[in-house]
Amino acid sequence: MEIYKIIDALHLKLGCNIKEFEGGAGLPTSYSDRLAEEINLLLHGCGLFDLKSSWLIALKGAEAGTFLQGMVTSDVLQLEIGQIQSSLICANKGKILHHLEIFRSRENEWIVSCDPGEGRAVGTMLDNFHVREELEMRLLNSGEMLRIDLIGPDAEKNLVKLGYSPQKADWKFEGGSVYSVKLNLGKLPRWINLVDINVMADFIKLMLNRDNVDLTGLEAFDEIRTLEGIPRFGVDYSTDNFPQEAGLADHISFKKGCYIGQEPHARMYHRGHPNWISVWLKLPEESEASSGDALFHDGKEIGKITSLTGISERGLLRGIAMIRHELTQEKNLLALAFDSQPIIQHEALPNTIV
Repeated sequence: MEIYKIIDALHLKLGCNIKEFEGGAGLPTSYSDRLAEEINLLLHGCGLFDLKSSWLIALKGAEAGTFLQGMVTSDVLQLEIGQIQSSLICANKGKILHHLEIFRSRENEWIVSCDPGEGRAVGTMLDNFHVREELEMRLLNSGEMLRIDLIGPDAEKNLVKLGYSPQKADWKFEGGSVYSVKLNLGKLPRWINLVDINVMADFIKLMLNRDNVDLTGLEAFDEIRTLEGIPRFGVDYSTDNFPQEAGLADHISFKKGCYIGQEPHARMYHRGHPNWISVWLKLPEESEASSGDALFHDGKEIGKITSLTGISERGLLRGIAMIRHELTQEKNLLALAFDSQPIIQHEALPNTIV
């Protein structure tokens, strides 16, 4: 689509690497020599993270909510209009298939935002399970709306300057519809915006005219979410993992009724524990650790680092790792080699399931 070319031209002007997905929607991954600037924007200003590659699937109808409730791990029926919730689709045996964010846009309408590259598989699965329920599904990206996130302490202020009112998620920008909803990235403010395709280019360009606002990419996003202890699907956990292993308490409800994968989740929650679990790391900044490095305890390999940030706080770096569950019960330091000094602290992720 023409709008994709317009947006990507803004990224390319800054030397951006763009990962293109089916349909031509690109995801900005990294920019030339701008990472420190992007991190500063996200921490102290406002970064625009272009997620037009995230498919937006609207489910509308009298039974849309009950259908979705039986598909995903979170309790979508408790969402008020204008609220959003992280969620998962899991397999029958409980392992994660897809990560989602679900927004309730109207009384009988929910919008499912899929991770880049996951949309077709999610849409196919929803369509296959939809048999008799009174609902219709449509892909908003095909001509209605695209997603862009504003992240940082100045995000809300800049939205208000474009016409957004905090009292209502649904608002108008240059005659086009916009949904803006807050879903923080840890403690950092994040506003997810679903913007009318016809006004998206102007929405971005007016934002870029503001002070301390600029485009940011996936590399900077990963730095921040690792600092905040937020695991990412496909990096820190995968289709080999259960929600309990990935520290996703904010993605799952143990109080609602049945959904796909509910029984193994309930058994693990009430009667046992996972074999592996994601943890939050603190490493000395002078350590030579990298993402993918193995971790050791008492000379045995017990897991690996899945994400690592270069942002130093009081001489320490933050990371995320998947380690053996039994190691999480003690506060022993971990090492980067079987015969090296243990220097790595670990603690529970902010949303660990307990």
